[in-house]
Amino acid sequence: MKQLGVLYACDENYAPWAGISMYSLFENNRELEALTVYCVTDRVSDASREKLAKQAEHYGRDLVFVDAESIIEQIKALNIPSYRGSYTTNFRLFFHTFVGAEIERLLYVDCDTVVTGSLAPLMTLDMGENAVAAVRDALTVQYKTMLGFSPDELYFNAGILLIDVPKWKALEITQKTLDHIRNVRARYCNPDQDLLNLMLKEHTHLLPPAYNLQPHHMAFADKTFFAVYKPSVYYSHEELEQARQAPVILHAYRFLGDFPWHKGNRHPANAIFDRYVKGSPWQGLVKKPAGGGLLFKIEKLMYALLPKRMFLSIFRRISLRGFVKRNQRLQEGKEA
Repeated sequence: MKQLGVLYACDENYAPWAGISMYSLFENNRELEALTVYCVTDRVSDASREKLAKQAEHYGRDLVFVDAESIIEQIKALNIPSYRGSYTTNFRLFFHTFVGAEIERLLYVDCDTVVTGSLAPLMTLDMGENAVAAVRDALTVQYKTMLGFSPDELYFNAGILLIDVPKWKALEITQKTLDHIRNVRARYCNPDQDLLNLMLKEHTHLLPPAYNLQPHHMAFADKTFFAVYKPSVYYSHEELEQARQAPVILHAYRFLGDFPWHKGNRHPANAIFDRYVKGSPWQGLVKKPAGGGLLFKIEKLMYALLPKRMFLSIFRRISLRGFVKRNQRLQEGKEA
């Protein structure tokens, strides 16, 4: 019997959101006979770990905690920068040090997700000779050219990543990534995501958007998205509509500066996130403001007042300009 592994990584701040995502995973995947969840923890309290463990026990699932201390030491020795003050996003590069030999398919899942469908099809998915399977990123159709990708090449969102463990190891993806960090470049605008796309450029199977339904495809009409971003290769309207009708994983990354757990957010995944919070052991959590400052307040005001196409056009231009400037600073070594 093949066993699916699911990998989360969190610190104490993100432990509740990891827990709510796990709750949605357990609720909607009761039919999976063999499921092991790995949680790499960075200074997560005993109380949070106990709560996560009790939830997994309630569903009869194996939850393996991995302390991140030794991984962080390796990351610092390689001079890999933190991202928004945390190293958690790079923990997955070291999965080979703790994932059991019985795991052939490992699904990395960001904490800002809700698993709304069955993951069973991923166990029998034909990935060919590819080491990973992933969904296209919605916001980087122009940015990827700065990394040397052609407009037609796949650049994926790394928040949900299905790993064929034997092929990953055979292709030495971790070692090649670490060599790239040491000898070529360690700092990118989208740190681990850029690195993984570069290392897996020829080894990625494309997943349907239902496995990583991103906020912009929940908030904007496809006609508006295509008119603004003009991707040369992307999912069709039919594929995106099917994903909205039957999502498997909702990826609730920041939208207008907020996650769904922030007070006063206008996140398109807010309602479904709230439903899972109410059913989980974290149902008593009180939402707090994100505290994003003036720029996010202006962004929210523009979103409320402007036509959606005009807002998205402004958002795309500002975001791309920011990427270009930051990428240049990183290449010149002017930004730590």
